[in-house]
Amino acid sequence: MKKIVIIGAGIAGLSVAWKLSEKGYKVVIVESDTSIGGLAKSIKIENYLFDIGPHSFFSEDEEIFKKVMDLFKGEPSEMPKYTNRSFKILFNGKYVDYPISAKGILFQMGFFSAILCPLSFAKSYIRTSISSLFGKKIEYQNLTVKQWAIDNFGKYLYLNFFKPYTEQFWKFKTSDLSYRVIPSSKKLNFAKTLKHLLINKYLELSKREPGKLSLVQREHLPCYYPKKGYGEIANRISKQIKNNGGEIHTSQEVDKIIVNSNNFFDVKTKDKTFSGDIVISTIPINRVITKIKPLHETKIIQSAKKLEYLSLIMLYLITKKKNVLGCQYCYFLDRPYNRISETNLFSKNLSPQDENILAVEISCHYESETWKSSDEEIFSNCIQEIEKDKFLKKTDVINYKIIRVPSVYPIYKKDYENHLRETEEYFAKIKNFFSIGRQGQFYYGDIDQIIKIGFDAADKIIKQ
Repeated sequence: MKKIVIIGAGIAGLSVAWKLSEKGYKVVIVESDTSIGGLAKSIKIENYLFDIGPHSFFSEDEEIFKKVMDLFKGEPSEMPKYTNRSFKILFNGKYVDYPISAKGILFQMGFFSAILCPLSFAKSYIRTSISSLFGKKIEYQNLTVKQWAIDNFGKYLYLNFFKPYTEQFWKFKTSDLSYRVIPSSKKLNFAKTLKHLLINKYLELSKREPGKLSLVQREHLPCYYPKKGYGEIANRISKQIKNNGGEIHTSQEVDKIIVNSNNFFDVKTKDKTFSGDIVISTIPINRVITKIKPLHETKIIQSAKKLEYLSLIMLYLITKKKNVLGCQYCYFLDRPYNRISETNLFSKNLSPQDENILAVEISCHYESETWKSSDEEIFSNCIQEIEKDKFLKKTDVINYKIIRVPSVYPIYKKDYENHLRETEEYFAKIKNFFSIGRQGQFYYGDIDQIIKIGFDAADKIIKQ
C-alpha cells in the first residue's frame, strides 16, 4: 500500500487523510503549527476558546453531512442545531438581513432604497437583456466585481453596498477584482433572490443537491455548531485518522519537497524527513512552489507569487454583557473591521458562564501598516468605532485578545486565472503530487466544500 505525505493539518488535509486512512492507506500529516485545524481550529487561551471566525457547519451534500454528524453520533448535545440563526449588515443606520436579498432590499433598507434599488436593477436588467438579444455574451474570465454587481443588482446597490464593502474588505478597487471574490456569485442576483422570497420561500432542504444551491439558499440550510468550539470537528477527524493508523506531526515546518528521480518524495523539515509515494499539499500555492526541489521552470515562481492571500486580524473582546448585537454576525461598512460575531450565540461554552466574547474581524494585507499595528492600537481603533455605534462601551470590556492569521482569503484579481492555470499545469507535471483545498487550490469555499475537495482527492488516488 502506498505511503502518502500530507502537508497541512487544516480541514482539507485532515479530510483527504480521513478517507484514505479508512481505505487502509498509510497517511502522515506534517503541520507547521502547534495545533491542528487550520482556519477551522479553536484556540484555547486561559479559560476561553477562540474560533478564527467563528464558523458554522451546514451542507447540502448528504455524504459530507452524514460523515461529520457521525463524528458526534450518540452525543447530540455535543453538536447542537441552531434555533435562531441571524446575520445582519448595518446599512445606512439600518440592520438588514445578510446575504443581501430581495427581502432586505424591499423591506429593510428604507423607503428610498426600496424604490431606487428595483428601478436601478430594472435598468441594468433591460440593458443586459438587449445585449444578449444581439448575441453579446458575458466574458466571465474578465468579469469584475463592478460589472457583476451592476448587472445583477443595479448601479444603486453597487455604489451604496458592493463597492464600499468590497473595497473595505479586499483593499482593492472593484474594477481590479474578479467577480469570484463574491462567494457563489454565479448564483446570486436580485431576480433569483426575489424568486426565492416570493415563490420558493420555504426551500425543501431534505433533497440536498451538491453545488446546486445559491448563496442565499445555502444560508437557510440547517446549521450546527460543536459545543466545545468549531475546532472540535477537526479534533474528532484527527482521532479517526489516528485510529486508522495515520500519523499527525505538529510543529514541523516543511523546508523542502524533494522530487526524486524514481518519483519518490522526501518532505524535509528542520529535523525530520518524511518519505512517501504521494505528496498532497494544502498550504498556500505561493509558499509551496518555492519548496519543490528541483524546480525545473523557475518562471513559475513569478506566476505563483501573483496568487496572493488576504490576511486576518482577530480581536476578541471579553465582556460580561450578553446579547450585544442581537444576531450572530453583523457586517459593517466604513469601519476598521468588517464583521463582528457574538460567540455566546454559537455556544455558551466558549467562555466562563458569566462572560461573553465578541469576535471582531479585520482584513488586511500581510506586512501592511494594519498588520504591523500593535495590539493596543488595534483595540483602540476598533473600540472607538464600536462605541459610536452604541452597542458596547469601552468600560464593558474586561479583557481582549488578538490573533493574527497571515493567509486566509485567496485574492481573486481580475487576471488571477492565468497565473492559477500556469501553476496548476506545472503541478500536473509532477507525478503523484497534488495541491488541494482553500489555500492549495486558491479556492474560497465553505468548510463542507473543502471536505468535499479532500474526499474527491482521496477518491482520485484510490481509483489510480
